[in-house]
Amino acid sequence: MLYACKSLAFEPLNTDDAGTVGVGDNQIEAYFYSITAGGPNGEFSDISPGEEFVGSGNAKAFPFTYTRGLSETIEASLSTTYYTLPRGQFSPFSNYVMGLKWRFIGDGESGLSLAAKPTLTLPTGNNQQIAGLGNAATNYGLNMISSYNWQTLAIHMNMSYEREPYNLNYSVAGDLDPQRVNVYAISIAPVWQAHPRLKLAIDVGAGTNTPTTSPTYLNTYAMAASIYSLMTNVDIGFAYLISGDNISDTVSSSKSKRNGSDRFEVGFTWRF
Repeated sequence: MLYACKSLAFEPLNTDDAGTVGVGDNQIEAYFYSITAGGPNGEFSDISPGEEFVGSGNAKAFPFTYTRGLSETIEASLSTTYYTLPRGQFSPFSNYVMGLKWRFIGDGESGLSLAAKPTLTLPTGNNQQIAGLGNAATNYGLNMISSYNWQTLAIHMNMSYEREPYNLNYSVAGDLDPQRVNVYAISIAPVWQAHPRLKLAIDVGAGTNTPTTSPTYLNTYAMAASIYSLMTNVDIGFAYLISGDNISDTVSSSKSKRNGSDRFEVGFTWRF
């Protein structure tokens, strides 16, 4: 059962852990998420690496990630997202992200572990950028990951930087104002082993608001999540995220005051 839950990896949390899948092993994460826009004008900025949607209005999508263990300390991943909403004169597939995680300290299961994960995001189409489904330019970044594991509790922390250029000849989610291309984020996620088959987590973080017209420089989020192990190699994950301009507004009961979004996510992780 500990093996079934040892690697939270990408889903359903935003915060990554320092664990790797193991040499020769494979992992598939397939999820569905639904984003409900908040704010007086239905605007929001969602924080989720590889799942960025910065348009106004609602969104529904299926993110998919395949991970392969290259060694006991290195894994490679490839992910994409299929959007059912919004739709238009563009491909529903977006956010092709290639990643390579290297755990350089610890075993990923006990005590302190540290890892680095560089990523490369391939360009979207110009119409996808206009719709808010990504940037029509190559993006790249680096996530520094730390995990500390006790017997029934783990704490994961991420600090990341991403360079996010875009096609200046087209709007980003309908916004023609300049966008910030240097994007920073930090997050922390305590995870509690409530039962041999069940983990409960809280994930809190903040990241750069890319629109220069945003009222605040940072966007914050808070998430509650659970991971249930159906069997040794299959987990089911649930998560609910809320975001806003600052942490006090994010946890506010007033959605219009938060000026952010809600996101529900459900899916599975399969290791083989």
